[in-house]
Amino acid sequence: MKKFFYVLLIPVLLLASGCNQKKIDRLQAQNDSLRAVGGDKDSNISEFVATFNEIEANLDSIKQVEQVIDKSAKAGEVKGSRKEQIKSDIKYIYDLQQKNRKMVAELSAKLSKSGKHAAQLQKMIDNLNASISEKDVQIAQMTDELGKLNIQVKDLNVKVTDLNSNVDNLSADNAKKQADIDAKTIALNTAYYVIGTNRELKDKKIITGEGGFIGIGRTKDIMADLNMADFTKVDITTANEIPIMKKKINIITSHPANSYRLEGDKTVDKLVIVDAAAFWSLSKVLVISAR
Repeated sequence: MKKFFYVLLIPVLLLASGCNQKKIDRLQAQNDSLRAVGGDKDSNISEFVATFNEIEANLDSIKQVEQVIDKSAKAGEVKGSRKEQIKSDIKYIYDLQQKNRKMVAELSAKLSKSGKHAAQLQKMIDNLNASISEKDVQIAQMTDELGKLNIQVKDLNVKVTDLNSNVDNLSADNAKKQADIDAKTIALNTAYYVIGTNRELKDKKIITGEGGFIGIGRTKDIMADLNMADFTKVDITTANEIPIMKKKINIITSHPANSYRLEGDKTVDKLVIVDAAAFWSLSKVLVISAR
């Protein structure tokens, strides 16, 4: 019966010891990022590398301690000094994880000083966060299995709750970051157009009395005094045509001539965008005066 309980722990610890390929992949990703910044002698980069190495060493230490716990659990009835050693080992693992999280937080705070290498270093930080989160889950599973062996660690329930909370917080954090990225991507891919007679455009304060565009000068930014409710919003990655259906038109905003064409016989039926990146490069707003 005791052997049955000891076996309960084995799958969890094998999960931790069987992640060599994941570690290789993680180290390869970090190596690629470091290769990209390898020519930089800046002290900030050296600090990043040193901290990355320390966190990796901590994760290796945790793995080794997990293997020791596995060996102790399989050796026989867990009691006396062996039981106390397992308690001590679990506390050591927990403390190392806390230290890892603190160091990653410090790396993130220093990221703004890394200049042109911020993207590569952020990728490495994301990989470390993923490794730490994965380890949190493994530790939580391990402590749960140890509970089945009647090994109670002081304040263990609180620590397991903390670990699970950290996993939840990281997941929420990642979801928020992804939402921010999605929102920024949508904003970058959003453009606006309006078609109207000169009178209509003037009345809406889109063009001046001389026919110039009020909202944009030589920049790509939309001015705050434009009422965007007067415009049609489009996604520049999918909007390949702008329907017009007017006899004559005048494109008031600036768009490279080779980035679009007008189609229609006796009327201008539509504006076809042949190069979206070029067409919207000078202005994210298209204003067409028509009659």
